[in-house]
Amino acid sequence: MPKSEELTRDERIKKELARLRRSLKDVPKNKMTAAEGLLHRAAFLRVELEDLEADINANGTTEQYQNGPGAMPMTRIRAAAQQHNTMMKNYTTVCRQLADLIPESATATTKKESDAFVEILQRKNGMRRVK
Repeated sequence: MPKSEELTRDERIKKELARLRRSLKDVPKNKMTAAEGLLHRAAFLRVELEDLEADINANGTTEQYQNGPGAMPMTRIRAAAQQHNTMMKNYTTVCRQLADLIPESATATTKKESDAFVEILQRKNGMRRVK
């Protein structure tokens, strides 16, 4: 993407917030009002995860370090990779909470459109074993 077309961090968050609101259009207004904080958190986390992923793609997940002069070089997980793992867990939790707001009637319509993600969320027992 050319430099002039790149969005700022705040613009990317606003764009993600709008996308989330569109995807949750079937949620009753009173629940959406209560979930406003979750929406903002999900939008922020997604943008932050994208930035961390770009950093990890550019610099890798590990780094070399030396514990003093003459010590053997060692490898450790970069802080960006650790932060990404933690944020990914938080993002997944927030998305699950937002998905739980969708009323049964809306998910039934979505299921008819064969949305695999909604089908997985609707499973009562989580992942099913394949025999």
